[in-house]
Formats: sequence, C-alpha cells, structure tokens
Amino acid sequence: MKKSLTGLFLGISFYFLFSFCVLVSFAQSRYNDPSVLLDPTGYKLRVGDTLRILVRGEPDCTLEAKINNDGNLRLVYLGEIQLVGITAKQAEAKIARDYQSNLIFREPIVSVSVSKYTERSVFLSGAINRKGPYVFPPEVEAMNIVEVIARAGGFNEIARKSKVYVTRTFFDERGTARETKTYEVDVEGLSTGNIRGSSKRFWIYPNDRIEVPERLL
Repeated sequence: MKKSLTGLFLGISFYFLFSFCVLVSFAQSRYNDPSVLLDPTGYKLRVGDTLRILVRGEPDCTLEAKINNDGNLRLVYLGEIQLVGITAKQAEAKIARDYQSNLIFREPIVSVSVSKYTERSVFLSGAINRKGPYVFPPEVEAMNIVEVIARAGGFNEIARKSKVYVTRTFFDERGTARETKTYEVDVEGLSTGNIRGSSKRFWIYPNDRIEVPERLL
C-alpha cells in the first residue's frame, strides 16, 4: 500500500512538472518569436492609450481617461502628469510619489491599467487577399513583412511576390514628417530563404504602407 501511494505521488509530481515545462516552453516560444520585435522591458504607455487609475480608499481619484497628444493625463488633485514612454508599474510609482510630494496622500496605493490600447497599424494594398489596415498587437514594436502579409491573408494568385514596395515616413523629435522612403522587398525570397545577403527579415513598423503589385501574365 505504501509503495502504491509513493508511486501515485511520484506520478502526480511528474505530471505537474511536465505541465509546467510545457507552459514555460509555450511562453518562451511566444515571446521569442523571430517574426516579431518586442520591447524587452515591457509595454510602454503611448499617446492615445486609455488608462484606468485608482487610488485605494480614495474613490474621488478614480478615473478613466486618454493620454493626450502631449503624452500627459490629467489626474485628480495633481493636474496633468507625463506618463507616455513608461510602463504601467512605473506610472503607478510616479503617481504615488507625486501625491506624496504634494502632501495630498501620505502612503497612496495606486493602480494603473490600460483599458484600451491606441491602434497602431500598417496599410496594405494591391494583390493581397485582405486589403486595408492591419492593426499590430499592443506589445509588438515591429513585425517581419512575411508575417504581416500572412496575417493579411497572404498574396493572391496574381501577386508579384518578389517585388513588394514598402513606403515609410520618418519624423523628427517634434513629430514633423522629415522624409519618405520607398523600399523594394523580395518577400518570396525572404519566405523561402533564397535571398542574397545576411538579413533574413525586413521589419515593418506602424504607419508603413505595403503595396503588392501584380505580376505580368
């Protein structure tokens, strides 16, 4: 009887260990996907994000508001505070410090969450199955063009896969458009690995435009 219980215990332990390893492997494969670029330090708050902010025990300070074009959000008793470019946890600490330094609350416990992410998209046109905008997942900084086109339903039957045009606008620190460049990308070569040079990916960033021309029949 004792041996049976020991065997049962070991079996259950092995099952949970195996399940844990599978979950870890899944998480690592998700975040180590070579087709996407993620910020290794976590999601940073952006202009247009809608935040829900709570201060424990202070219902008057609860609010849900959008980060404005200056990167600020107006808080109860504090006025506008800069929140863009930091994580939600960093925003919690910053708001708590501001409440303390302004002698409003002694030891505030602040909670910050994103209730709605601002959409960042690329626009696809031409010989592709789903034309129009493709919205990036919130945590993604950039995606391989092969992955973007696949998520847009792929090429149609008359696409010229070896000559796809990507148009990108570059902005200065004030957000003013500085220049626009168009790149010619061999997506077919990238997807099959039959391409010259060391780079196996072409990164697509929010606001890029992808145009897939038709091949000559």
